[in-house]
Amino acid sequence: MNIECIKYLYNEKSISLDIEAGITLKVRDDVFRPGTVRVHLPAPINAAWLKEGYLVDSDPMFRMMSVEDFPQRSAYFNEIMTENTPFSISYGFSSVHDYVCPDIALIDNTAQKSFTKDEIVRFSAAGHCGCESYTALTPDKVTIRDVAPEKGLKFKESYKEFLSSHGIDSDKCVCGKAAETLCKDTCDEDTAKTIGKGTLAKTIYKLVVDKYILSEGETLNTVFTAMCRMCGIPARWQGGWALSDTFEGASGTTTGNVISHDWAIINLQPYGWIYADCDFAKKAGDTNIPGSTEPLKSFFFGNIDPCMVPTASAPAADLYPAKDYVRADKVFNYRGEIELVPGKMNVNDIAEGYGLKADEFETEMFIVLC
Repeated sequence: MNIECIKYLYNEKSISLDIEAGITLKVRDDVFRPGTVRVHLPAPINAAWLKEGYLVDSDPMFRMMSVEDFPQRSAYFNEIMTENTPFSISYGFSSVHDYVCPDIALIDNTAQKSFTKDEIVRFSAAGHCGCESYTALTPDKVTIRDVAPEKGLKFKESYKEFLSSHGIDSDKCVCGKAAETLCKDTCDEDTAKTIGKGTLAKTIYKLVVDKYILSEGETLNTVFTAMCRMCGIPARWQGGWALSDTFEGASGTTTGNVISHDWAIINLQPYGWIYADCDFAKKAGDTNIPGSTEPLKSFFFGNIDPCMVPTASAPAADLYPAKDYVRADKVFNYRGEIELVPGKMNVNDIAEGYGLKADEFETEMFIVLC
């Protein structure tokens, strides 16, 4: 996370950054063999804070790029290679954020667009998971398609048990009163849609950040998203690139080690879609935003690090065009995918190719604040 940018956003209440970001992928020399190579390199998806995006460079030039609201967007390369040369692409854009400090009392006294867990599950089973630009939707455009779970966000009994152990019954109560005074009986529909969602969302956030223990394959933000949906709060997931640490480069630009990261987006009126980042909040611990008394944990309920680059709006979504072979990363879209397809056929007239595993190629990502 970029603490200096977070500090600026908190103090000035808005921030606008010019960012360049990109990735280079190269097959390991001991793995490479001549033939047709198909490569997917992550591309920034359509997100509310990305403005004026453009291509900086592509080497070689990509053959196509999926549309900007595709769930896991990528630039696609299809090359016949005789030598092991890298693939690279870089992008430029402006990152524009306004600081949000959610007033829970205001949210609880504002009518909410709300869905019960049963509604979410029912519409999900019908296959309505869509691929619209979820962060850009205005409150009056929110539909059931925007809360349907994707393939990678399943409702788990462990989530339900965890909520129940802390006084939240996701089956019976969707009103969202404070955890210690939650209703034990089903609320009437009007009440369920008009009170308590802010309190409930903040309660779930604190539970996930402070007490949830991850199991294999989970992230805190997928857990938070799933729990919000279980309680009828519209919630979405995003993932992409983030800075793990920062330093001042020789040219004066801020750069750092780029990692995969994810975060959540929830819909709470009158704010609409706001961000939450349980992972960075947990890593922040008890520290404050530099120069203030505001806990960094609180910042990440309503805001995210403005230096992040989103490359996926749904976990475990497909690429376009689809790979013929198994992906190196089945959930995220941050380090690229590659498959080798030599031109000759075997005795069964099947191309002798395969998808490379994560340890068979090397990637390097960068984020530079210009």
